[in-house]
Amino acid sequence: MEIVPFEEMSYENGQVAVDEVSISYVQNSDCTESNDEVQEIKLSARNNGVGRFVNIKTDNWSIDSPNDLVKLVNDFKDRAGIKE
Repeated sequence: MEIVPFEEMSYENGQVAVDEVSISYVQNSDCTESNDEVQEIKLSARNNGVGRFVNIKTDNWSIDSPNDLVKLVNDFKDRAGIKE
């Protein structure tokens, strides 16, 4: 059995495809919150029949640099098997 991203699936080859992926990232609070708070951001990707759309959901997520957000999205792409 071969497991592949949905975009690479071929029904004729008996492959299994990953249709939906969801990852929650967490980090400690920033300096403006109490120390018990945990920040969470959830990235998910689901095939809609045409391609995968990535959804980002958070109530509170702080970054020091835009590069941190790029790293997060790239990590998600790798783990979710999203190819451009």
